[in-house]
Amino acid sequence: MGGINVGGGHGGKKSVDSEIPLVPFIDLLLCCVMFLLVTAVWNQLARLDANQQQPGQAAPDEPPPEEKIKVVLQVQASGFVISSTAGDRIEIPKVGDDYDMEALREKLQERKRLEPNRRDMTVAPEDGVVYENVVAAMDMVVGEGFPDMSLSDGSTL
Repeated sequence: MGGINVGGGHGGKKSVDSEIPLVPFIDLLLCCVMFLLVTAVWNQLARLDANQQQPGQAAPDEPPPEEKIKVVLQVQASGFVISSTAGDRIEIPKVGDDYDMEALREKLQERKRLEPNRRDMTVAPEDGVVYENVVAAMDMVVGEGFPDMSLSDGSTL
């Protein structure tokens, strides 16, 4: 068994030799390392990426960026609204007291079929909407092929 010798007795004094068991310390260290490795992997899988839109200033030397059509999913108290700066608007009302997630999935899939190269969409929750419903909508947007999802306030469009 591994141990450390911490000194010896000389000059007629009592020996102060003692053994510190290293095996339990090594076991504890290995358990801690394994725990940290496992939680690091699961932490990466449970992550939900979201970007917050912030106004920025363009450099004066750069030409103005071309206008890009923005697609916004509004989470309102009455249901979902998928709209864009091009002027189209699709309303998905609630079914009873619950949001219609299946209808939202169908509309997002339809939007993806119309624009297969689009990767971005903005989720804009209204004030007072339950956080659980906002996260479910964000998860649905990312799951249906819009990985560059960003989160904004309800006054985006």
